[in-house]
Amino acid sequence: MEEQWQEREIELFLGFWRSHGRSIAIGIVAALVIVAGYRVWRYESRARGERMSAAYTRLERDLGHHHFGVARTEAELILHRYAGSAYAVFAALTLAKLDAMDSDWTEAQALLRREVDEHADPALRPLIRIRLARILLDQNQPQAVLELFHGHNPGAYAGVTAWLRGRAERRLGHPLKAHDDFTLALDNLPPGSGLGRIVKLEMATLAVMQPVKPKLAHKAPTKPTGDHS
Repeated sequence: MEEQWQEREIELFLGFWRSHGRSIAIGIVAALVIVAGYRVWRYESRARGERMSAAYTRLERDLGHHHFGVARTEAELILHRYAGSAYAVFAALTLAKLDAMDSDWTEAQALLRREVDEHADPALRPLIRIRLARILLDQNQPQAVLELFHGHNPGAYAGVTAWLRGRAERRLGHPLKAHDDFTLALDNLPPGSGLGRIVKLEMATLAVMQPVKPKLAHKAPTKPTGDHS
């Protein structure tokens, strides 16, 4: 009796396999491929991250040792090989700094503007604008600084952005607007920070720039004249 049940179970299994075995096998193979692909992707992502980190570490080391030529080559490699990553943004900032050190202001501006326009991570765009604004101020282009920041969310860099806007307004001869920007900067900077102390000093210089309202000339009242007979 037991042997009959075993034979019956085998027949049922074979019948089920004939009907569904192909789809089951395909599903198993597909699952294995997905798992294997995920493991390969995870390994490649980790390896790529380690390569980017190692390259940026070498870049920082070269900068620290003032090997600027080697640092430029390393930064260019990171910028092109790992385009779109945060490391590429920091490499672009480094290249712009090196260009500024070489007084190549045109190339520095072009590089940073390209990163602002093309970089996908909104969190890093304010940092790029800040570096570009510093270069524009060094080139005495305050109006360009205001246009650069106009309509953009500064994110975590609200304090620094407001400070740079204030410096631009001061150069344009707008002390009241500069005062408002410096006040906003202090509201968003950590208490006692080095930049906060600089902002306070710059606010103190605005007092001599305050526009003086013209005094109205007091006219002596005229006595009514009448007919004298």
